[in-house]
Amino acid sequence: MRVRGSIGPSVLLIGLFECGRAALLFALLPNHLRFGAGHSMSVVGLALSVHSFTELATKLPAGWIIDRVGRRGPLVVGLSLFVLSVLLLAEAKRTWVILMAAALGGLGAAPVWPSVVSGLAAATENGGRGGAVGAVLTGWMVGTGAGFAVANFLVGIHTTLAFGFVVACLMSTLPLVPSATDLPWTPQVGWRLRRSRPDGGGRALWPLFAGMVLQTLGGGMLLPVLSPYAREVLHLTPLWIGGLLVAGPGLTVLFLVPLGRVLDRVGRVEALPLSLGVGAFVLLLLPAFQSPWALVPLVALLGLAYATLLPAWNTLVMDLIPPHRRGTMLGLAMALEGLGVAVGTALGGILWDVFGPAQPFRAAGVVLAFVAVGYLLFLPRSMPEGPLRPRMHGL
Repeated sequence: MRVRGSIGPSVLLIGLFECGRAALLFALLPNHLRFGAGHSMSVVGLALSVHSFTELATKLPAGWIIDRVGRRGPLVVGLSLFVLSVLLLAEAKRTWVILMAAALGGLGAAPVWPSVVSGLAAATENGGRGGAVGAVLTGWMVGTGAGFAVANFLVGIHTTLAFGFVVACLMSTLPLVPSATDLPWTPQVGWRLRRSRPDGGGRALWPLFAGMVLQTLGGGMLLPVLSPYAREVLHLTPLWIGGLLVAGPGLTVLFLVPLGRVLDRVGRVEALPLSLGVGAFVLLLLPAFQSPWALVPLVALLGLAYATLLPAWNTLVMDLIPPHRRGTMLGLAMALEGLGVAVGTALGGILWDVFGPAQPFRAAGVVLAFVAVGYLLFLPRSMPEGPLRPRMHGL
C-alpha cells in the first residue's frame, strides 16, 4: 500500500472513539438515565436524539472549519468537548442539563470523522486508498461492537465503572491526534488559487450523495426491526442469532480490508451497482425463508456485499472531492448519511406496524435496487475525464 504516512493512528483513534461512543449511547446512557437518574424513557430518547441531531447539524460547518484551519485543532477540540459531555452526563440530574450535555457531545463528535477521513484521503493520494478505507471502517465496526459489549457488562456491576471505561477510551484518543493528523493538508490559500478551475468531479458527487441518502435510508429501515424479526418471526435461539451475526457483520469486518485492496485494482464504479444489486436481491428474498440454515448463506452474502459497498463508495468520493474542499464535502456527505438513517429508522417501524414484519426488508431491497440502477445509468456519464475513466469499462 503506497501511503504517505501511517494510517495506523487514524484506525486506532476511530476505533477508540467509536468504542467510547457506542458504550455511552447504546448501553450506558439509557441504563443510567432510566435506572440511575430515574428519568422516563422519553427523556432517554430525547437525549439520544439531541446528540444525533446536533452532530448532524454541525457536521458541515465542522468540515468547513477543517478546510480552513487544518485537522488537528478541530479534532482536539471535538474530542475534548465529547469528554466534557460524558463527565456532565455522569453527574447531571436535571433534564435541561442532560440535554445540554448530550448536545455538547454531538458538537464534539462532529469534526472527528471529517478530520480523520480527510487526512486519510491526503495520505493515500498515490494509491492504496481502498485498503486504507477498509482498515478505518474495520476500526469503526470493531470499536462499536466492543464498546457495546463491554459497557453492557460493566453497567451490570456499576455505572461508575462504565463511565470510567468511556472516559478512558476517549482520553486515549488524544495522544493519537498528532500522528493521525501529521499528514498532507491543503489550506484555504489553495482554494483561492484553484476555485476558478472547473471541478471535474463535482458532477459525479451529487449522484453519489443522492445515492447515499437512499442507501442509508434503506439500511435504516432494518435497524429497529432486525432483533424483533429474529425473535418474534423466526423464533431464533440466541445461538442462531450469534451465528447470523458472525455470518453477516462478522464477514463484513473480516473482508473490509481485503475487498478494499481489490477495489484499488479493479475500480470502484463497477463495484457500486454490483454490491447494491446483490444487497437488494438478498433483502427481497430473505422474508421468504424461515430456516436458519437457509438464512446463514443469505446473510453472509449480504455481509460481503456491504464489505464491498463501504470502501467502494467512500474511496470513490475521496477520488472525486478536490483536496481543498475535502473537509466541507465529507461533512456534507456524513450529514446526509445521518439524515438517511434517521428517516429510515422511523420508516422501518411504521412499515412493520402497517404492512407486517416482512415489509421493511422488501422496501429496503427496492430502495437499494433503485440506487443500483441509478448508479449504473448515471454514474459513468458523470465521471470526469482522467484516470477514473478506464475503470468504467464493462458497465
